[in-house]
Amino acid sequence: MRKPWVTVYVTASIDGRIASRTGDSKLSCPYDLRRLHAARASSDAVMVGANTIIRDDPLLTVRLAPGPNPLRVVVDGRLRSPLNARVFSQDPFKTILISSEAAPREKLEELRRRGVNVRLLGGADGRVDMAVALHDLWGLGVRRLLVEGGGKLIWSLVEENLVDEFRVTLTPVIIGGDESVPIVGGRGFDTVLHALRLRLVSHTLCECGEEIHLIYRRIP
Repeated sequence: MRKPWVTVYVTASIDGRIASRTGDSKLSCPYDLRRLHAARASSDAVMVGANTIIRDDPLLTVRLAPGPNPLRVVVDGRLRSPLNARVFSQDPFKTILISSEAAPREKLEELRRRGVNVRLLGGADGRVDMAVALHDLWGLGVRRLLVEGGGKLIWSLVEENLVDEFRVTLTPVIIGGDESVPIVGGRGFDTVLHALRLRLVSHTLCECGEEIHLIYRRIP
């Protein structure tokens, strides 16, 4: 099936965490935020999962770089996201919800009424088939997709070998803890042999002088 070029962009502590156990994810310096917004502007759509909407309530628009706002894609199989989330209440016609048959009907209908493009691509178990979801986005004209998290969504893409590029900004912070949020969550691969292999294509010292921005691509 055809799919967009999928780029994951995360900013992480040097111990591989994107948020603390309380959900604090303020890791980016001002230069990294501009870099992220430039990546949004060069993408057709930006994707996040339910936990990111619940925890951060992001707007997912371009404000710190020139360029257009991308489509906003929320993957939320059980529609746990609140209806007052900014992606659903501010310019909802630019938002796509990818959900499943397990989502509450009244919430789905309310979002449809507002103009959100609701796509049911999962069954009664609440799981969204991400390969089908990416193919569906391709049919909607999405050629370049930026994924900003969280860890469970990223795992669902990594597990199915659907990620083409990983962009990671490492910031000199150690968060620690078993309850903090890793870059990639989920079950994980059983062995290193079966892990997703990447190759480094770029590494730059951030303008702040403290962070390093790394770009990896999937080895075919």
